[in-house]
Amino acid sequence: MKTIAIANQKGGVGKTTLCRELSACCALRGYQVLVLDCDPQGNLTQSWLDSDVYEATLSHVLIEPETTGGIKAEPLPLDDAIVESPLGNLDIVPADIRLARFEMQPDYLTHRMRNQLKEHGTAYDFIFIDCPPQLGKLLTTALYAADYVIVPCASDAMGLQGLSDLAYTIGQVRKNVNSELKMLGAVINLYKPQRNLSAQSRQAVEEAISLVGHVFDTNLHDYSKIAEAPSQKLPVVLYAKTHRAADQMWSLTDEVLDRLQISRQKLSAVKGR
Repeated sequence: MKTIAIANQKGGVGKTTLCRELSACCALRGYQVLVLDCDPQGNLTQSWLDSDVYEATLSHVLIEPETTGGIKAEPLPLDDAIVESPLGNLDIVPADIRLARFEMQPDYLTHRMRNQLKEHGTAYDFIFIDCPPQLGKLLTTALYAADYVIVPCASDAMGLQGLSDLAYTIGQVRKNVNSELKMLGAVINLYKPQRNLSAQSRQAVEEAISLVGHVFDTNLHDYSKIAEAPSQKLPVVLYAKTHRAADQMWSLTDEVLDRLQISRQKLSAVKGR
């Protein structure tokens, strides 16, 4: 089981899209995948699921219910919030706006995601966490539960904001709660070819991204097909199979699997939960 957090403390850099597409590609390669939507906005959830197919969300797993008659209730186990996606071997723990209340929960609950994944996540090859786009208890909780971090970054000055803060946050998580957390790499996302990013500009971008680790070779262009796919409840590699956007997603997936030293295609299916 490899747990990968997709994180950046800057919004609008394609974090949710990257999490959605990477997890889908891994599932389509034959791996059993779980995705945790850890963003109260729930955009990843909405891109896969209609609201009538689930009741429990990640908020029910992480947040202690209000006491009734002085009796303290426990949060739900992770298994009770897992929902199958249309891809079959990709499951989702959905999010809703109530997840924002986690910021006001006791500090000891920051360990709950990690503990629940250890207990209920062992049937999965990969667990992807779509992190919230701001520093707080939710982001810290996700990083505490993760083995690796992938950082999406837009290829402009605005997109580079927050990288030093994220690098500091990751350093603090390593120092205080999760010494095993590793930077898997950064992805130049939302790349616009018409900007003609010069070699000098790319070097500047890569130097900024190097604050948080390796830069993947594959750039993800800002293709409209990627934005269209969620409305069809499909990843772009199925929505637009022959489009360049799909080729880039497969290429990035290969890079990620190679860095993890895992086969690009799973040879045998994981037995059911």
